[in-house]
Amino acid sequence: MVWLGMALALGACGSDDPPEQDAGVSDAGPDGGGGDGGTPDGGAPDGGDGGTSDGGSDGGTGAARESGDGVSREATTVAGISVDRYAWMDSEGRERTVSLKRQSPGSNGGYAVQMTYQVRAGTQWRTVTLDGTGGGESGFGYFVAHELYRSFDNGTSGTIAALHGEDDSPLGLGFPVEEVRPALSASDTVVTHTVTLRYPKWGTRVAMSDVTATTQAAASAHQKFMVPVSIRWVFEKGMDFPRIDTRLDLSEATAGQVSFDVRGPYGPMEFADADPNATLNNVQWGDSLNHFSTGVAAAGALTTQANWTWNEPLAASRKYNVLLARHSSTGVLYELGLVELKLGTDAGLVYGGYSLNNGSTKAATGNALNSGGFSEGEWPFQSAQYSGLGTTPVTGKKVAWGSSPFYGSTFTTVYFNDTTSRPIVAYPANRSLVYRTCLVVGVSPYTDASRKSLTRLTAESQTPRCSSQQSL
Repeated sequence: MVWLGMALALGACGSDDPPEQDAGVSDAGPDGGGGDGGTPDGGAPDGGDGGTSDGGSDGGTGAARESGDGVSREATTVAGISVDRYAWMDSEGRERTVSLKRQSPGSNGGYAVQMTYQVRAGTQWRTVTLDGTGGGESGFGYFVAHELYRSFDNGTSGTIAALHGEDDSPLGLGFPVEEVRPALSASDTVVTHTVTLRYPKWGTRVAMSDVTATTQAAASAHQKFMVPVSIRWVFEKGMDFPRIDTRLDLSEATAGQVSFDVRGPYGPMEFADADPNATLNNVQWGDSLNHFSTGVAAAGALTTQANWTWNEPLAASRKYNVLLARHSSTGVLYELGLVELKLGTDAGLVYGGYSLNNGSTKAATGNALNSGGFSEGEWPFQSAQYSGLGTTPVTGKKVAWGSSPFYGSTFTTVYFNDTTSRPIVAYPANRSLVYRTCLVVGVSPYTDASRKSLTRLTAESQTPRCSSQQSL
């Protein structure tokens, strides 16, 4: 159990060492432990369409518009980027949009570069914009997966990909995608957008019954798999939040040849009404065991010294991850979060690696965030820990999903701390790994008196305002 716990911790924090591979964009962070891969606001998106962020203006004239009943799709541009802009009427009868970057000969697509929604401002309504047009690692909704960190028989440790001079967790926006846009009829109330890509995962030629055991270091013992990944965005009339389905086809490998986590949907967005100077305020998540929450005041800023609790049982809540940020001039709190939404016979994923902090509090442990006692890799989801979080306020806004690092293995149980384990279906019998998340955006209801985020409230709701149609 101790060794398995160590392996979980290593898999969570060390599986994205930075050597870059042919995808050209890495998920490696400044500490070598996974993260930003650069400043979110600099440069043109993945070397392609270019353009300067305009804080959310359309930057072009629409064309090829298709309309259904309360949903539509339009080919247009945002900050010089060619997009498919999806619009739908939400639960308030107000328009929301998501603009998905199109695949082009010069750059890859399939992820959101802008989103909008409307909120009440007294007796009027105002539009809030989420902007993801700036930076090589920008936008939201692409796929990332980290390879398990291993011990090798030559006395070294690391990832198999790194032994071959490649990145174990390249950003999905570095790969070309194929896009499917089903035609809209006048009566349709749901519209979808599906992208597919092939994502590299290194493993062993011979399946291992225990992927945490010593792995052969010889290059001849390894194999590179190209895993088909499908991502479907679903927008539905009357719903506030789009759903993002992800499916991995594991049929190229047998159980025990690979071991990895999943971190998509993934990406940094300026979600505080496109304000790049908005500072992070709070982090909340619900993993496979407990709720986690920092305790920063609504008017405050998140730092490594924030109080935190990670010992409230998850109970019937769905799993979730959310980041809050405070606008630099208005002081309004905004959030961007993800909530698991299981449909039909979905098993869902197991969320979290090994951490002795899971089930405890800062008051009990004395451990500061991003410290030797509470490392970045112990966070089950990628969030503020890789946004430059320190003792002063920061503005990096990366949000991502997450999972145990043992998918693809033969394991049936994983440990989260020294006393608690959960079952895992690490290699489904049908060789298809499927999970779904709702993308929650909005003005946060978080206050000093009531500290639940919109994302947590959505996770706890019996009727979340998220599409349940057209599953991948």
